[in-house]
Amino acid sequence: MSSLKENFEEKKDALDKAYEQKKKDIKEDIEETKQSISKGLQTGKKAVGSFFRKLIWTVFSLGLVAGIGYIIFANLNYSVGSRAGELIKISEKGVVFKTFEGQLSLGGLTMSGNGSNANIGNVWEFSVTDRDVFNRMDQLRGKKVILTYKEKYRTLPWRGDTRYLVTEVQPN
Repeated sequence: MSSLKENFEEKKDALDKAYEQKKKDIKEDIEETKQSISKGLQTGKKAVGSFFRKLIWTVFSLGLVAGIGYIIFANLNYSVGSRAGELIKISEKGVVFKTFEGQLSLGGLTMSGNGSNANIGNVWEFSVTDRDVFNRMDQLRGKKVILTYKEKYRTLPWRGDTRYLVTEVQPN
C-alpha cells in the first residue's frame, strides 16, 4: 500500500508540475497576445489619426482654394458702362458690413390725375464702394446724374447688395 501511495504522490506531483507549467505557459501566451494587440492598436491609432489629419488638411485646402477662386471670379468685371437718370435714393445699410445702396430712375411714364403724380418707370438699383462717391451722390439726390459703373459676376457681402458698383458720378 505504501508503494501505491508513493506512486499516487509521484503522479500527483507530476500533475501539479504539469498544471503549473501549463498555467505559466498560458499566462505568457496571454501576455504576448496583449502586447501584440496593444502594438496593433497603437499602429491603428496612428494610421487613423494620420488619415483624419490628412483628410482635414485636404478639405481645408480645397475649401480655401475654392473660396479664393470664388472671390477672384466674383471680382471679375462682366460689363462696364454708364447710366443716366434721376438719383432717387442713396443710403448706407448693413449690420455687419456697412454698404452704400442707391436707386436711379431711368425714366418712364408719368401719369397724373386727382392731383397726384404716379411715376411708372424703370428703377435701377446699384451699390457704391467708395465713400467719396457716396458723399457726392448724397449732395445730388433728386437731380439728374450720369453714373459710371462696373458690373461684377457675383455679389460679395462687403461690397453691396447688387452686382452694379458705381465708380463715378457726374451731374447731368
